[in-house]
Amino acid sequence: MNDVLLVCDLDGTLLDINGQIDQVSFNKIKKFCEDGGHFVICTGRMDTDIQYVEQKLGFAGECRISQNGAVIKDKDNQSILLETIPSEYIPALNDAIFSEGLRTEVSDGNNRHFPSPRKPEEVAEFVDSSKIIEDLPASILAGEIEPTIYLTFGNEQSFLPIKLAIANSLGENKVTVIQTSPTSLEVLSNKVSKGKAVELIRKKLGIVSDSLYVVGDAESDVSMFTLTEHAYAVQEAEEAICEQANYYRKTVGDVVADIYKQKKEENR
Repeated sequence: MNDVLLVCDLDGTLLDINGQIDQVSFNKIKKFCEDGGHFVICTGRMDTDIQYVEQKLGFAGECRISQNGAVIKDKDNQSILLETIPSEYIPALNDAIFSEGLRTEVSDGNNRHFPSPRKPEEVAEFVDSSKIIEDLPASILAGEIEPTIYLTFGNEQSFLPIKLAIANSLGENKVTVIQTSPTSLEVLSNKVSKGKAVELIRKKLGIVSDSLYVVGDAESDVSMFTLTEHAYAVQEAEEAICEQANYYRKTVGDVVADIYKQKKEENR
């Protein structure tokens, strides 16, 4: 399996709604890695959460892709990529995002920054790397935080003024604005996507596209689907996501089973 790369999202993909990996998938991924396969986690979470999951799994990939592709680190914790939002866009983004009065959190390469503490039930990270900064806009403008992602909470209707203000002040396609869930809106560099990050790692590892397998369940994963014919939607992925993948399987373990089956057919 040393010529195969398997890239996997975390929430709703490798992990179920309870943040757990099923035992069958765990066993199959472990064997895949033991057989020389390249396994990489690619998530919107922070890098610290990937490290936590890898420790629980008992094995680590050659690299870790976090923050939807804005941050990539190798297994020795060295930076491969850190893509921040261009500084010239920050004043306009601050005005557009913070003026709506919605809760906004801002990440950089290592931490999430919050304007106030969260309630315990709102903490979704495995490892809390957060810092409390009451005046986030001022801290960002002063260059104390170099944002990778602005994350705003609300709903589709409340996000519309933000989207329009960004488009009016910066123009189209200067940054990526994506609704990552019904209640969350992310703004990040237009150079960032999971697909771009995976393509960088694929080339770095010398893996051909035909030997790349990608697995996800959400809109942010679709940019990976275009890289290979082995694109899988899993678990509770919505129909629109499944339609953009090549295949649907229930779990990542089922995807690994497909890899072994296809390898066996190739070697006949």
